[in-house]
This record gives sequence, C-alpha cells and structure tokens, in this order.
Amino acid sequence: MRLSPRTLIGLGVVLTLVTSLLVIWQALATPRLGLTLGLDSNGGIVVRAVENGGPNSSRVKTGDVLTAFGPDMALVARAELLIEEPDTLPSFADYNAFLHDQNTLAEALHTGTLVVQVNNAGTVALATRPARLGDLPFLFWFQLFVGAGGVLTGVLVWALGPSGSIATRLYALTGLGYLVFAPAAAIYSTRELALEGGMFRLLSVTNHFGALFFTASLSALLWVYPRRLGGLWMPLLCYSAAFAVWLLDMTQQGGPETFHFGVLIVFALSFVFAAMQWWQTRRAPADRAALRWFLLSIYLATGLFAGVIIIPAALNLPMPAPQGVMFGAFLIMYWGLALGVVRYRLFQLESWWYAVWAWFLGGLAVVLVDVLLLSLLTVPQGMALSLSVAIVGWLYFPVRQRLWELLGGGRNRTLQQWLPDVLPLLIQTNTGEATEARLRERWPAILQAVYRPLQIAPDTSPSNSSDAGNSISDNADANSSATGSDACVTENGLALLVPDMRRPGQRLCLRHAADGERLFTRQDLLTLESLQHLFALSLDLFRARDAGAQVERERIARDIHDDLGAKLLTLLHKSPEELQPLVREAIRDTRSLLHMLNFRDIVLGEAVTKWRDEIRERCDAHQTELDWDNRLDRELGLILSSRQHANLTRVLREAVSNALRHSGASRLGVHVGREGDRLHLRVHDNGAGANPAAWQDSGRGMAIMRARLAELEGQVEWQADGNGCTVSLHIPLGTALAIG
Repeated sequence: MRLSPRTLIGLGVVLTLVTSLLVIWQALATPRLGLTLGLDSNGGIVVRAVENGGPNSSRVKTGDVLTAFGPDMALVARAELLIEEPDTLPSFADYNAFLHDQNTLAEALHTGTLVVQVNNAGTVALATRPARLGDLPFLFWFQLFVGAGGVLTGVLVWALGPSGSIATRLYALTGLGYLVFAPAAAIYSTRELALEGGMFRLLSVTNHFGALFFTASLSALLWVYPRRLGGLWMPLLCYSAAFAVWLLDMTQQGGPETFHFGVLIVFALSFVFAAMQWWQTRRAPADRAALRWFLLSIYLATGLFAGVIIIPAALNLPMPAPQGVMFGAFLIMYWGLALGVVRYRLFQLESWWYAVWAWFLGGLAVVLVDVLLLSLLTVPQGMALSLSVAIVGWLYFPVRQRLWELLGGGRNRTLQQWLPDVLPLLIQTNTGEATEARLRERWPAILQAVYRPLQIAPDTSPSNSSDAGNSISDNADANSSATGSDACVTENGLALLVPDMRRPGQRLCLRHAADGERLFTRQDLLTLESLQHLFALSLDLFRARDAGAQVERERIARDIHDDLGAKLLTLLHKSPEELQPLVREAIRDTRSLLHMLNFRDIVLGEAVTKWRDEIRERCDAHQTELDWDNRLDRELGLILSSRQHANLTRVLREAVSNALRHSGASRLGVHVGREGDRLHLRVHDNGAGANPAAWQDSGRGMAIMRARLAELEGQVEWQADGNGCTVSLHIPLGTALAIG
C-alpha cells in the first residue's frame, strides 16, 4: 500500500538526518593534530598551517616538511598518504598497502604516540586532541549537502508523483545512491591525515556501491521515462550488471580500474536507452520536450563528472579537479529536474511540489542563519533566533519570490498585458464579414493571445472532467457558448480545458502555457471567466449593431418602395415611349436594390436550399432539365454574411440566366462543393456555349460577376466548347464559420 506523501517525505527527512549524524560522528571519531597538511614541490608532506593554541603549535611550524613516521621512521611520508581517493592507485597491491599505512597512522593518533621526522633534522612526538565540529572542512559539508540534496529531491519526486509510477521510484533510487556514495567519500576524502584501515575500506566499498547503484538507477530510469520501452527485465539487468561489477571490485578481481570501467559500461546503457526514447517520442512534442530537458540535465552533470573523475581514473591519469568538488556536478541534474518540473511537468508532479520546497528551504534558511550568527558572530543566544528570522524574512523570501517568478510561477499575464492584444480581435470586423461568425472563429486566436499555449486542439476527453474541483462553469453566454461544458485545469497543470465558442457543447484543450514556461493554475480559470464575459459583451455588441443595421435597412427599403417606387411607376406611365425602357430599367434596379437590402446572415445550408428551389423553378419555366449536385452535406452549418449571401446569390443567378436565356440549353447542371476553405459553384449547360455570339449581353454580365466576386476575393472562369458552356465560381470562406 502506497504511503501518504507526508509520510514518505518525513521518512526521507529522517533517513537524511540519521545518515548525516552518523557521517558527522564518524568524521569526528579520529583525534586531530591541529595541522593543515599538503604536498610540496617534491611530492613530500609539508605543514601548511598550524592551529593557534593547538596541541602542536609549539612543536612544528608552518613550512616544516615531514619526511617519515613511526618510532623507527619506517613509514616514509609520501604523497600517496594524503591521496583523496585511493581507487586511483595503479593496483590493488598499492591500494592495500595504502590502507595498511593509514591504519598504522590512525592507531598512533588514537594512542597519542605519533612520531614524525621533520626536515631530516630530528624527530618530534605530535600530540592530539578530540575532533571538534569546526575541524570539518568546507569540502566535507559540501559533499554531505549534495548527498542530502540528492536524496531529498528523489523522495519528493516519489512522494508527489503519480501513484504507482516506476519512473518516480527509480528517480528516488538515484537520490538514495547519491546519499550513499557522497557522504561516504566526505569522511575519507577530507581526513586530516589518516583513517583506521578497516573503516577506510568499508567507506571505500560503500562509496563504490552507491556510485554503481546511482548509475544503474539512472540508466534504468531512461528505460521507463518518458516512455516505457519494454518490460522491467531491463532495469533488473542494469542493477545486476552494477552488482556484478561491485562484487568484482570488492573481491579485488582485476585492478582498481575494474570499478571505473564498470561504471562507464553501466552508464553507456543510458545512451542506448536515450536513443530509443528519442525515437519513441518523435511524434509526441510534449514527451520530446521533457526528454530533451531531462537528457540535458542528466548528461551535463554525469558527463562532467565522468570526464573529470571517472575517465582519468580509469586511464590512470591525474584528475583535473578534486572528486569532492565534482560531486557538486550532480546537483546540476537535480536542479535541472526542478526547472524541468516548472517548464515541462517532468514526472507529472503534484502542484504543491513548489510549496513543499518553499517550506523546506525557508526552515533551512532560518536554521543556517541562526547557526551562522551563533558560531561566527558574537550574537547573544537569545537574540540569534530573532535576528535569523528577521534576516530570512527580509532577504531570503524576497529573493525566493523573485526566483519563483523567473522560473515561471509569476508568469500569468495580467489584464493590462493581454487586453491590448485581445480587444482588436473582439471588436474589429471587415466589410462583408459575418460579424458574429467571425468573432466565434477568432476564439482560438483570443485564447492564444491570453495564455500563449504551445498547442490548441479539440478536447477528446469525456465532457465530465475528473478535475471538477478546479472547474468553473461556462457562464459567458447561455445562448451561444458551450453551455454545460466546464473549464478546468487538468493533467496537473499541463493542460487547460475551455469551452469552444465555435461549437456548442465542445471544448478546446490548451497545453503548455506561456510558450511552455509555466503551468496552468486556478488563476487561469478566473482569467477565462473574465474573458468569457468580454466575449459575451462583444457578441451582444455585434448583435445589437446587426439588429440596428437590419432595422435601418428595412426603413430604407420601405422608403424606397413607397416613395421612389411610386414615383418611378408614375414616371413610367407619363414618359414618352422611347424613354420607357430606361424607366423600366430603373425600376428593375430599384427592385434589385430592395432585394439586396433584405439579405441577412444565413446558414449555408439554408442558402443552398433557396438557390436550388429558385433554379429549379426557373428551369421548369424554360422547360430545361436540372441536374443538382450538392456535395456540402458536412458543411451546411457554415454561416454566410449578408454580403456574401447577396453577392453569391446574384452571381449564381446571373450565370443561370445566361445559360437559360442565351444558350438554348435543354439540360442544366449545377454543382456545389467545397475544397479546403474555398466554396465552389459550377453551372454547366449543353447549349450553344461554343458560339460567343450566343452570349447576348454577356460583356456586362461578366463584368458584374467579376466585380461581385472581387468583393468576396473570389474568381470566376468561363469554358466553352462543343459540349456547352461551364461557369466556375471559386469563393474563399475564411469568414464563414460552423455553428454546429
């Protein structure tokens, strides 16, 4: 049964504290000389510093060279005695000899009988004192810190990750390996002079076990994350290979390089798995982005350590930097993880991952400042805690907030930032556009301007989201919006589901907010609520404007019909016979104008039905057979603006008129279809289309058709042959929008 996150985090903290206390206790178990030892230019041991008031402040001085140890001076003071990592020695014989010498010196330190020869001039019996906490150097604390940081990060990932995730467990195991090898090395790599041989050997093999365990866990992790590549036999194989290498090293088979080459071999598996993951995520942008960031963090850290420590040790080359310092390279991986959690939602962690880290680091900052004030400054004990709280409040919390904003926590755009980008989309329209339809079509662009997601796509999940606790109802517009479809943050902040204003009852899924730099939060739901209110107000504005325009058109039509129409009829009766055709033409133009004023926004399916009925009636009147071919069954929900409706109707009417009046056709075919975002209308007759003389009045008709289509950014084509004439109309539907 899975433990609660609080329990897992608590156990991780207890494990870290117990391990740290044991490591500190062991580091303080060996008595101290109060000397800082180093190497001179000849490879000998030289006194770099002497502790003031220490046990040997009157026995040796800075610059003295130690040449031998022991009552009989049989142990030569050579550089190998101060070596940081004994597994860099060329053979196990040298390694064992080193441990023997360390044991001899450690026994002398414990009994207080260490005798040294100084500058080949005499012997000095060195005194010791019990080790103190202040004797432990910075490098010791640094290695302990990185080990604790690694395991706590791993535990947090495991505790806050999805239940049953193999990836989070393997990542936690990498942190456990880090806690094993780094603190073990912290003890022997920062010793003053010597460490008991058996303990040195135990710490060395423990360090090797932790390093191999860490490497196997890392390679196994790439087998299951971000995509699981196969069964769990491969992670078991990684651990088995690491354990086999450790057994060979512990039983001293081969040479010290066996360990280093073994680490490289196990680590090489990660390159194979990374290549397989790269192939598997080739069509998954979110997984590929997470993998890219994940690999950058892993290989930047491990590659740096391998290049500086593992490879030189395996080839018996000098190390460019101390091993303890390079342990810090692994923090790059864990810090990279923290950044990846913010940017790419690595491991799909719970949203309170950040709150846990803020809580932990805040408490740690108070403790560290308190210790600093007590140990380094002469601050009374009663005032230290108050001062530490004040300093942390003044310095740490503002800095933490700024870092949080930089990492993505404060990147929600405010109303003042996105409103200038959204307002033009809400209020601007072009001549002839279906205004309400155009506004609905702009909904994805509006969402893009506000949230800047990497992806906007239709939601394929069930309507009732499991994240209902984080949802708000779509209350922007009961008549036109996606009533009943809730907006919600889902996938732990990776995605935001919003109503699709273009299609009632459906939703859009927005992924990776702010160009992938932050997560969606509940604040985004509040922003969406405001955005929906603005959208509803814009819809009301367009509807009111269109309603007002329609009322005004009806008034103008009535005035024209009642006043101008009556006067034109009177003029027709009173005009001379030679002027009556001109008056009749004026009456026809007036009727056409009145008819155009009555056009309105219309669903394409309704417009097509009207076109079919009108053309069939005209064909029947001319005793012409009609072949009607409608290919728009799936696009009949598109809306045409009143201008599109009027122009398309007039152009189609003109094409049919030419075919019926002038071609002498017995059969007329009309095709209506769509290809991409273009509407296609084709009128074909079997008459005398090949004879241009048959197109009576066609010059003016063609010009009118071209002019009307130009207003719609469309084109018209005529083709005439022995089989008749074909008129093809092509009109872009960029402003026509599906409503259901």
